Amino acid sequence: MAQVSDDVWPQYSVATNSFWSNWCVQLGVDMSLQNPYGYNFANVFPNGKSFGLDFGMGKRVTPGFGLRGKMNWENGLKLFKNDQANWLAPFHEPGVNLDKGGYLAFVGDIQFSLPNLFNGYDEERVWDMMVYPRAGVVYNFGVSKGSPLVGVGLGGSYRLDDRWSLYADMAYQMTSSGFVGVVKNTGTGSNSNGYFDINVGVQLNLDDSRFKKVGPQTRRIGDGSLYEHSVATHSFWSDWFVQAGLDMSLQNPYGCNFSQVFPKGKTFGVDVAAGKWFAPEVGLRVKLNWENGLFKNDHLEWVAPAGRNGINHDEGGYMLISGDVMFNVQNIFWGYDEERRWHLSVYPRAGLIRNFAIDSASPVVGVGIDNTYRLNDRLSIYADIDYQVTTSESSAGLTGMSVSTGSNGFFDLSVGIQIDLGNNKFRKL
Repeated sequence: MAQVSDDVWPQYSVATNSFWSNWCVQLGVDMSLQNPYGYNFANVFPNGKSFGLDFGMGKRVTPGFGLRGKMNWENGLKLFKNDQANWLAPFHEPGVNLDKGGYLAFVGDIQFSLPNLFNGYDEERVWDMMVYPRAGVVYNFGVSKGSPLVGVGLGGSYRLDDRWSLYADMAYQMTSSGFVGVVKNTGTGSNSNGYFDINVGVQLNLDDSRFKKVGPQTRRIGDGSLYEHSVATHSFWSDWFVQAGLDMSLQNPYGCNFSQVFPKGKTFGVDVAAGKWFAPEVGLRVKLNWENGLFKNDHLEWVAPAGRNGINHDEGGYMLISGDVMFNVQNIFWGYDEERRWHLSVYPRAGLIRNFAIDSASPVVGVGIDNTYRLNDRLSIYADIDYQVTTSESSAGLTGMSVSTGSNGFFDLSVGIQIDLGNNKFRKL
């Protein structure tokens, strides 16, 4: 197979592997430092300190971008007993949280490798530093309550050989008052309840796949130097897109009959978004939804403040800012096709929702399906449907995710146009 000419590939191009390559698992121990609103963090030792175990699984999509799912079981093992953990609900009952099983957190991290993003990929580099936004759910066995969770973290790793690495992470995450157990405040409005998490452990790469730089010596799959389904990625600043559209939300507060969503829980709004495809299979999108601020529904009751009074609309409605991790189903299972026009993607979602009528902000987590149809090299149309859950502050319900048996949430249906900011086509090798 002929060599690829030097001027074909943009700077920083690398050859990716298939979606099923470059996976890893992690196992570690951690310490959490609770930070409930209204309590002096200087007293976190010993009032807010606990220990636990972590298990993670992740994939490196490109050298600069990866995903990780993680489970943390905290304060549940007698081995890590701390009788002075007063700030783990139930409050000021040391030992009760441990006896009931502590808490479980399930989170997803979007990892950005700083050396690979800013200095380019180096196959021989043994250390790495990552920043990551985080989202998920947490459940406290001590008070039988759960909550959405959002946060941010910083991590590093050191590669021992082709399979083994050491890692260390530190993150801060915000939750609602249901998880923390502080009844006098509500979570991530003007104040926050949350906790730091510090962990160390070992990482095992499940294969010895490495990314390969694309240059004048790159040969195609036929000589065995590249993997099946390999494509050449571009730099971080390529493959971006923007979207604009209209949407309808269908509110679903806990304890309300969804059959009455028309008209009590129906709202309309506008959406704008920006995103990037890191590889044909995986991309990110940040979306801003302004709801019930332009298009009034006089029968609306299920967005706080409750009641058919139009206050929510008069005060500006609500705004949701969210991040989506988009998985292109066709490219994952059938490989990349440059001529494919219709694309189906699924995505987990996390973000914050702010209700202007009651001056409250709450964490949001959800899932959705995205469909796009490419009209030409730059223009596409899209249609999305997703469902997200949030805490009780933003809707008419009184309980939300502060109890384990129900949740406040809403469906969102949106349509619009998508504009690619460049020639967003990956190149098969």
